[in-house]
Amino acid sequence: MRSVIAVFLVLISVSFAQTVRVLDMQFAVAIQDREPIGISERFPPDIGKVYCWTKVSADNVPTKIYHVWYYNDREVARVELGITYSVFRTWSSKTILPQWVGTWKVVVEDENGNPVAEKSFEITENWQ
Repeated sequence: MRSVIAVFLVLISVSFAQTVRVLDMQFAVAIQDREPIGISERFPPDIGKVYCWTKVSADNVPTKIYHVWYYNDREVARVELGITYSVFRTWSSKTILPQWVGTWKVVVEDENGNPVAEKSFEITENWQ
C-alpha cells in the first residue's frame, strides 16, 4: 500500500511540474515589433545597451522566468519576466558602460530558479 501511495504522489508532483523551454535566445541592439534587431554576439564598448530576447514555451501559464545577467562570471542583474502564453517572446536589457569590456552571459531560469538556457556575448574593441 505504501508503494502505491508513493507512486501516486510522484505522479501528482510530475503532473504539476512546470516545464519551460527556451526555443530561441538572441542578443541585439534593439527590439522592434517583438523581434530582435542587430543580432550579434560581439558588441563595441560604446553600445550603451544590449537586449536579451528570448522565445519560450511553457506547459503551464501564467508563469515567470528570470534573465540573470553576468559580467565576468559575477551576477550583475536579475530580471523577472512574466510569461502569459504557451509560446511567448520576451526580453530584458542591460545598460553597458564603455569600461565593461569582457565576457557577458545571460542565464534563463524558470520560476523555481532552475537554469533552462544560457548564452554568452562579448563587449570588445574588435567587435566586427
